[in-house]
Amino acid sequence: MEKSAVYHLGDSIYSFPVSPTKARIRLRTKRDDTIKQVNVIWNTQHKFWAERLSTPMEIKYTDSMFDYYQADLDNGMPGYTYLFEIIETDGSVWYYNESGFDSKIYLTTTFEDNFMVVFPNENDVVYPNKAFDGRIFYQIFPERFARGEHSTIDKSYITMDWNTEEPRNDQFAGGDLVGITEKLPYLKKMGIGAIYLNPIHPSISAHKYDIDDYFDVDKMFGSLADLKTLVDTAHSMDIKIVMDLVFNHSSYYNPIFQDVVKNGKNSKYYDWYFVYGDKPVYEKCNYNTFCEVPMMPKLNTNNPKVQQYLASVGEFYARDYGVDGFRLDVAFDVSHDFWRYFRKKLLAINPDIYIVGEFWQNSHSFLGADQWDSTMNYPLQYGCKRYLVSNRYNASQLADFLNGALMRYKDATNQNMLNLLDSHDTPRFFTMVGENEKLYLMGIAILMFYKGSPMIYYGTEILMNGEQDPYNRKCMRWDSPMYNSDEHKVILHLLNLRANSDVLKYGEISVYSKDDLFYIKRTLDGQSITLAVNNSAESKLVSGISYGYNTDGNVMLPKSFTIIK
Repeated sequence: MEKSAVYHLGDSIYSFPVSPTKARIRLRTKRDDTIKQVNVIWNTQHKFWAERLSTPMEIKYTDSMFDYYQADLDNGMPGYTYLFEIIETDGSVWYYNESGFDSKIYLTTTFEDNFMVVFPNENDVVYPNKAFDGRIFYQIFPERFARGEHSTIDKSYITMDWNTEEPRNDQFAGGDLVGITEKLPYLKKMGIGAIYLNPIHPSISAHKYDIDDYFDVDKMFGSLADLKTLVDTAHSMDIKIVMDLVFNHSSYYNPIFQDVVKNGKNSKYYDWYFVYGDKPVYEKCNYNTFCEVPMMPKLNTNNPKVQQYLASVGEFYARDYGVDGFRLDVAFDVSHDFWRYFRKKLLAINPDIYIVGEFWQNSHSFLGADQWDSTMNYPLQYGCKRYLVSNRYNASQLADFLNGALMRYKDATNQNMLNLLDSHDTPRFFTMVGENEKLYLMGIAILMFYKGSPMIYYGTEILMNGEQDPYNRKCMRWDSPMYNSDEHKVILHLLNLRANSDVLKYGEISVYSKDDLFYIKRTLDGQSITLAVNNSAESKLVSGISYGYNTDGNVMLPKSFTIIK
């Protein structure tokens, strides 16, 4: 056994409560090590010396370097003391605890040596968000999705043709909230259960990430009344609405920042930003910004007054307009202290509020029960790109990577994840795969089978293309010939399958490879459904196919996927 590879940490993703009495325990070991069996030796703190329970652990996930064992402890009592019994193939037995390895258990010093599951206070347990669990998300860039046929907005501001292939962030095509409301039946028919809206606040840009007024809707999109109509109509169809909130920075033209520009250190808002000098100077950019863009000065979310102001924004839309959740832009640059404050304020209004932060890497520090429910799961996109686009990964390497990604978080957090292949911040996935329909559909199949909530960017269903911003923000092609294509039918089948399968929504996940095929198996209450993906150059024989794409009987042709029930 490679002892240096063995790892466990109490009160972490390796040891956490999943209910008021049940604890989930994980242990990492070297992959394919000389280990025959791992057991957790445990009991409540004051009983351990007299009686020790033994629970076998099973390998739950495997990546390129490690095996991850898992077991649940539950005897109806909150809080446990435990250590690990590791039995090697040659019969050697080791006990691993906080003090390291030993050949025996020292009962008189278990309080010093053992790991501990602390009392599982209900507020600290991470649960799947019951209001959003299992829903398919659809991301909408409001300016480019749909012009409302019954909109009364003066459209004289339009400066961009709807069908242009050269969209710009300083030009406007006329999408609005009424247009989104009118398209809700279209989304419902596809199985969409939640909509993520990019920002809708007043701003000089088409993307609206430079906000002038947090408490209003840009007049190009409509009014607060139009937002209320959208939310109420969506709710009548059992569709949730998630708004984009930008709390890392405001617009240069926001009246709060303009007060600082005018009055400098005499402004009551001076310490709401990070200004170096008497007052902000645009040309010098002597203030912190988002990505060194002078138009987007960074807010000081360490300031209690800023925290109160920004939290009141979320309260306003959750309380007065019934918005169900918020996606938080550049959330990784905002203080943990603020997110804890924000969550408490929002939970007081809606205990099922959904809070998803933007972070492109491991987001563990934000994803306890006290800050975010979820993050945008870009690592899933990374894995799919490396498997389907760059060929950096084969099937085995993709399985290893995704298993490692699942081990970054607690199980309920994985269930809350917002999974995606593309967004307004990346090239469209159809462009990433070189507009190869087979690779594209294989990626969407993986998205629909992976644990968490799948999200598709508007136009995914009709294979819209587009390079990096601004080309990924073209207007929705409502007249696309792809609506009559076989590829569109496959996407609708996958969406329908995901929307109507409890196994795919809530089931346990197993990710693995075999014979150069990539597999995701989901299991719930004795039922299972498995996705097999063939990205190799060879045909593969697979039995039990219930649905196949690019298959010939039981033969998976190169660049294909099958569903096995």
